Amino acid sequence: MDIVLAVVCVLVLSIILLYLGQRFKLPSIVSYLVIGMLVGPFGFALITDQTLIDTIGQIGIILLLFTIGLEFSFQTLLRSWRAVIIGGLVQVCTTIVAITLITLYFQMPFNEALIFGFIVSLSSTAIVMKILQERGEVDTIQGRTLLGILIFQDLAIIPMMLVLPLLAGMDTGLDLSAVPYQITKIALIILAIIVLGYWVIPRLLFRVAKERSRELFLFTIAGICVVIAWLTSEAGLSFTLGAFIGGLIIGESDYNIDALGHIIPFRDVFAAIFFLSIGMLLNTATVFGNFGYVALIILIIFCVKVLTGAFSAAVLGMQTRVCVFCGLALAQIGEFSFVLAKSGLDAGVIQTPVYQIFLTGAIVTMAFTPFAMNASPKVVDMLYQIFPKRISRVNTGAPDEIAPEEALSNHIIIAGYGLTGKSVARAATLAGIPYMVIELNPEIIREERSQYRPNFIFGDAVQEEVLEHAGIRQARTLVVAVSEEAAVPRIIHTARQLSPEVHILARTRHIRNAQYLLDLGADEVISEEFESALEIFTRALQHYQIPEEEVVRIIERSKRLGNALFTRCTDPNQHQKIQNFETLFKETHVHTVQVETGSAAEGKTIADLSLKDRFGIREFGFRRGTMRFTQPDPALRLKAGDTLVFFITDEKAGKIIPLFSAGNK
Repeated sequence: MDIVLAVVCVLVLSIILLYLGQRFKLPSIVSYLVIGMLVGPFGFALITDQTLIDTIGQIGIILLLFTIGLEFSFQTLLRSWRAVIIGGLVQVCTTIVAITLITLYFQMPFNEALIFGFIVSLSSTAIVMKILQERGEVDTIQGRTLLGILIFQDLAIIPMMLVLPLLAGMDTGLDLSAVPYQITKIALIILAIIVLGYWVIPRLLFRVAKERSRELFLFTIAGICVVIAWLTSEAGLSFTLGAFIGGLIIGESDYNIDALGHIIPFRDVFAAIFFLSIGMLLNTATVFGNFGYVALIILIIFCVKVLTGAFSAAVLGMQTRVCVFCGLALAQIGEFSFVLAKSGLDAGVIQTPVYQIFLTGAIVTMAFTPFAMNASPKVVDMLYQIFPKRISRVNTGAPDEIAPEEALSNHIIIAGYGLTGKSVARAATLAGIPYMVIELNPEIIREERSQYRPNFIFGDAVQEEVLEHAGIRQARTLVVAVSEEAAVPRIIHTARQLSPEVHILARTRHIRNAQYLLDLGADEVISEEFESALEIFTRALQHYQIPEEEVVRIIERSKRLGNALFTRCTDPNQHQKIQNFETLFKETHVHTVQVETGSAAEGKTIADLSLKDRFGIREFGFRRGTMRFTQPDPALRLKAGDTLVFFITDEKAGKIIPLFSAGNK
């Protein structure tokens, strides 16, 4: 087929499948893989040149890994060192061991089984982080835990790529006499890369940046990527690993932001090219011809990764909810796995049937990831019901085992000790009110709990046993300030069942969640969206030069309506209040109207206009030169050039404006 026509077909399919993927919440990577399957030699055969497919894929993955290296931050690595080193090491090692043993049971050669374990051990950083961003949970305890494990996985690709040539040599017999030479060669090239990274490249980029040439800088960045990729290839490694290292070197320089600005616009294109090329290699006939076997392998991969992911979080001391979430989030095969698999296939370590199983497993597990992460709360609830005692152990403290105060009553229970929870605790301390904190992050417990602040519980506030240990039946107030949005309604529901009298104050991000939380039993809901809207609203009004008193009056009115929306109430007029609230923020706008020469309002007093009787307007602002009034004197006579500021609907503004316009007497 003509190459131009093939490109047109690929673009049309991409638009259709990416649109469908967005509608059904599927990762874009899955769409790219499916598109590749359709246009490749085993689909509609729009592209059949295997050499072209390999070349496209090689270019795509080199550029993709270069951009990933640019965005990598060693500072992030240091901040999450426990999750990275301990959690990541446990997750990767246990997955490799489990998958290797299982594949050996299926009579797979050891070197192929081990590399398959490498492949399965890695998860998709792009998919997991994107879902966490959409859920607003990147900075939660499970978000930080997942980020640490994923960082370790990204780094683990380096030793895996180093081991790959050794595994390739096992079939033909490894020549041990060449090992010292190979190690020396690798060491020298790594030394050369270090010298380039610390001394040569920063100076080169400085001189290039001084020229202020966009084209020169872009080609220099690309040249650095290619040179380092070539050096790693000469060391017996892969071009892709060199591209990643090149990205790391530039990413740690002073020019990383500018480099990202040049490269990032092409990142999605690079990713699409690579995954399209991978999808073209999937032979659906082979998969469906061994469907039962392939389905069993995919099920084993999913179960192993869920268990090892949950176990790695448990080793870090996380509670059940976080462990389950991490296990389900890490249960897919990742982007770096494609690099390993393709390298293993080219080196002859992985046979074609195994590679086809890998591709199928990657597509299925990636597509299932969003649904698995969304199902996490239900899975946790089911586990709490089946094993209430084994998994609901309450740990009241830190390593020093300071015992909390007993028999608290009329106290505040604070679920979540982030910025909000800490502020509540400080306020309670100043007021002399006892409090008990429930927190999932063991590091926070370790840092904050002392003989002066003993009332900290390490546990999940979703569990009945944890709330009972915190004294929910004797507490006066429960403040739900956890970062995990999905946990808030479950905490409220459980607390209300245990204590009908406790006053529950909950934080949520979105206004749309308020009524649901109130129906579950919350007495008051604080919406971050509403509070930030009020602040922005206030500053916007100030820019309209509305007097401060008028701004305060409007904001107070908004808060009163907001309290009606965010407070549990059985008042039959509640619905009307909510409607007024929605009208205030969805339909009402600021309208600045100037008195024009020859208008009906010119020369008349404020009282003559009868704004209250005719239009229902009680409050408005008035400006004349430097004079400003919140409520002008009714006897004030209007002059041309005077300005009135109304906070009304567009419909009402359409009726009022003609009164102040010339030619409408």
